Amino acid sequence: MEINLIVEPRKTYSWSVFKKRKPSYSIALDGIVLSPTRRAPKTPYAKKGPFANYDHHSGVDRAATLSTSAQVHLEINMGLFNAFSEDGIPKANIYVNDCDEDTCLAYWLLKNHERVNNHAEPLINQLVYCEDKLDVTAGAYPFGNIEMRRRMAWIFEPYNNARFNQTLHIMDAFGMKAIMEAVEKRIDEHVMGKGNELELKGQYEIIEKSDLVTFVIESGPASRMQMYNDGIDAFVALVAQKPDNYNVYVMGRRSVWTPFDLMKFARRFNKLEKRIITKNNQWGGSNTIIGSPRRTGSLISIPEMWELVVEG
Repeated sequence: MEINLIVEPRKTYSWSVFKKRKPSYSIALDGIVLSPTRRAPKTPYAKKGPFANYDHHSGVDRAATLSTSAQVHLEINMGLFNAFSEDGIPKANIYVNDCDEDTCLAYWLLKNHERVNNHAEPLINQLVYCEDKLDVTAGAYPFGNIEMRRRMAWIFEPYNNARFNQTLHIMDAFGMKAIMEAVEKRIDEHVMGKGNELELKGQYEIIEKSDLVTFVIESGPASRMQMYNDGIDAFVALVAQKPDNYNVYVMGRRSVWTPFDLMKFARRFNKLEKRIITKNNQWGGSNTIIGSPRRTGSLISIPEMWELVVEG
């Protein structure tokens, strides 16, 4: 088996450029390719291939689209490695630009695809199910303080530590790969029934608040669960403050039924920040959650952001 992980922090490609630049048997995960899920099987007429992109951010109805890890889980069971094999040996070059929960789990599933086939291990299936519901809803799905959520807090603790101490957004490939390897080991322990639990931490700090939206700083992996429990249906979160006055923001809403048009904000911010916006570095996401440009962050200041959001 030849499964290679390649981490390119904050890097993004178009689907056509990814296929052109990357070798055959390459799989893009969770946002490194700015496109909905795409596949390019190897054919007698193609010089390269196969290729795949699994994503649920770009140009999709997020609530109607499986998370990246759930897509990977499904496709492994539907014969993905019949295509991604060379001379009968499974082969995949896996490209990521972040190390979040969904990405880590998708990578683990690909690396351990033989254990995924035929849904043979209930602990794997349960983890994928819960991660899918949480990731699709950006943390809004009302599981509550259940055992599986506490187990997931332990599994993904290495990622959340980096996320909330604000080192993630300046982290290099070596650091992200180390996080993914640490999470990989914890998933190994969990599916063998040897995992641990952590208390769910849902703290958040309110910066500003209006009737419709709340501006917050999140400080725990269950902060969105707590915000929604507290009646906050739409939020803007300051994720990190980078050098040279760049800020990292996330904007979200409980569901498509919450009247907070995120894609309208994305279009507006891209026009406002046109000096730093490129095809592969822009505000974007889906209809329930968006984020600032991945490579640079945003030059919109905290007071200005609140003013723009309140204006609508």
